[in-house]
Amino acid sequence: MEDCKELESILWEKIKDGDITALGELYDQYIDILFSYGMQLSNNKGHVMNCIHDLFIDIYKYRSSLAKTDNVKYYLFKSLKRKIYKKVTHKLVFSKEKQLTKKNIAQKNYTKSFEEDLIASEHVSERSLKLSEAINSLTKKQRLALYLRFTEDRPYEEIAEHLNISIQSTRTTIYRAIKTLRIRLTSFVFFVLFICFY
Repeated sequence: MEDCKELESILWEKIKDGDITALGELYDQYIDILFSYGMQLSNNKGHVMNCIHDLFIDIYKYRSSLAKTDNVKYYLFKSLKRKIYKKVTHKLVFSKEKQLTKKNIAQKNYTKSFEEDLIASEHVSERSLKLSEAINSLTKKQRLALYLRFTEDRPYEEIAEHLNISIQSTRTTIYRAIKTLRIRLTSFVFFVLFICFY
C-alpha cells in the first residue's frame, strides 16, 4: 500500500514537470476504478467517460498549479465527483434557459432575417471546417478507436481486439486522441464533436 502511494506521488511530480507518459500511466492505473465510481454517481456511461477524460486533460493542462498531494486517489475521486455533478447541473440550467428562450421567441413571433441566417450558416461552416481539420490531424488508429468507442459504444476489450493492441494501449490511444482534439478545438466545437459521436 505504501509502495503504491509512493509510486503515485512520483507520477504526480513527473506530471507536474510535464511528463505526458506519467499522465498516461496514472490514467491506465485509475481508469477502471474511476469509471466504476463515476457510474455510481451517474448512469450515463458517455457522460462519465467524458468527465474522466476532461479530468486528466485538466490535470495536464493546469499541471504547473497542481498542489502536492499524498493521496492521489482521493484527489482523483473528489475531482471526478465535482466534474460529474457540475456538468449535470450545467445541463439542467442550460435546458431551463433553452426552454425559456423558446417560449419567449414563440411569444414574440420572432423570425430571423436573411442576414442573421447567413451569419449563422457561416459560423456552422467555419466550425465544421475546424472540426474536419482536427479529426484529420488524428492518426487512422485514433479515428477508428474514437469511432468504435463513442459511435458504436464498443468496450475497450473489443476495440483492443479490433485494433490488435493491448487494452492499456487502447485507452492511451483514445485519451491522446481526445487530448489532441481538445487542444485544437475550442470547448464549444469539442462539445459538438461528442454530440456528433452519439
